[in-house]
Amino acid sequence: MMGRGSPASYYQPLWRRGHSRDGSAFGPRRQASCKSEAEIQMITKETMKQLKSTAPADSPMSKMIDILDGFMEEYALSNIQANTPPAKYQEILGQSVKLMGQSLKSPHQFEILHRAIREPFDYYRWGVDFFRPLLEKESSKMYGLENLEKIVQYIKNGENVVLLSNHQTEVDPQAIEILLEDSGCDLASQLIFVAGHKVTTDPLAIPFSLGQNLLCIHSKKYIENPPELKGEKQKHNTKTMKKMQSLLEDGSTFLWVAPSGGRDRPDPISREFVVAPFDERSVQMFKLMAQKAESASGKKTHFFPMAMLTNELVPPPDGIKAGVGEKRSAKRGAACIWFGDEVDAQKGEGVSSKEAHARFYNDVVNQVNDKYHILAKARAEQLRGVSAN
Repeated sequence: MMGRGSPASYYQPLWRRGHSRDGSAFGPRRQASCKSEAEIQMITKETMKQLKSTAPADSPMSKMIDILDGFMEEYALSNIQANTPPAKYQEILGQSVKLMGQSLKSPHQFEILHRAIREPFDYYRWGVDFFRPLLEKESSKMYGLENLEKIVQYIKNGENVVLLSNHQTEVDPQAIEILLEDSGCDLASQLIFVAGHKVTTDPLAIPFSLGQNLLCIHSKKYIENPPELKGEKQKHNTKTMKKMQSLLEDGSTFLWVAPSGGRDRPDPISREFVVAPFDERSVQMFKLMAQKAESASGKKTHFFPMAMLTNELVPPPDGIKAGVGEKRSAKRGAACIWFGDEVDAQKGEGVSSKEAHARFYNDVVNQVNDKYHILAKARAEQLRGVSAN
């Protein structure tokens, strides 16, 4: 028998075991009525037609709208599969196209620490509602809830928590928030995501980023592109680290960070997604910052590895691309996350700093890889079962 928190043996309420809140388990997706399907397709066609009419031909805005056009076709299909009522779909789509249009014309300039904009318009709620139809509820699950309970208690006690996670899709923040909300956890909107430049500079991503708490940073993967901006980017990152240090000293800070510096990609041969290597220096930097914060304020920081399987939702392009404006998919899929066991950041007696750093890093990486492989295997078996039926 597998231990608590494993896909094969998970003693939690029904809605925490891949069942919906009404108790329904895995099963065939309900078919949307032909009338609803036609209505959603017509709403999409008319909305995009109206947006295109506002963009001059061959302009940057026109090129972005072409990308958005393909995304919206898939988004309509996903909403049909999710049985979204046409009236609800029209409301979400109309608001979304308006916000994206505004972003294309006048992109928001993000501060180093961006707090989610909740009023007069609630960007957080809109973003969560926009992506909710993409998650297949019957196959989207959380594991390691005993560790989530510890995280909640640490935050309530005024201590900090850092999630060291792999990263697969632009929708990772919303996927985490949807799963946390559906579990009844009230920490979803408190998460602060350490975010790279793409989500704060791509006009199609900006409206969703406005609804998130972000610490804005330049990834090491792109810091030298272009070379003339390297110094400016390094100064920006230094300011971001100082702000992070301040947040940890304040306490009750809940951070999510991807030490890989980017999204996971498929293996070129197997085409299966693999967890991107974690940058060891980045992992140790967060550990050292936590120790400094505790020395300065007495606020302790706890580290939890997190494994995420979300690549079916708005997957990244195959290659690493530093620019903005990448094509996007809006197919439905599973979103699964696993809260790993807390990793001890203390050095311990008789252990050198170098050895302690290595142990900490290896524990984080091994947990993320092990849990991800379990999630990926379970999902692959589930998909094979669906195909067989």
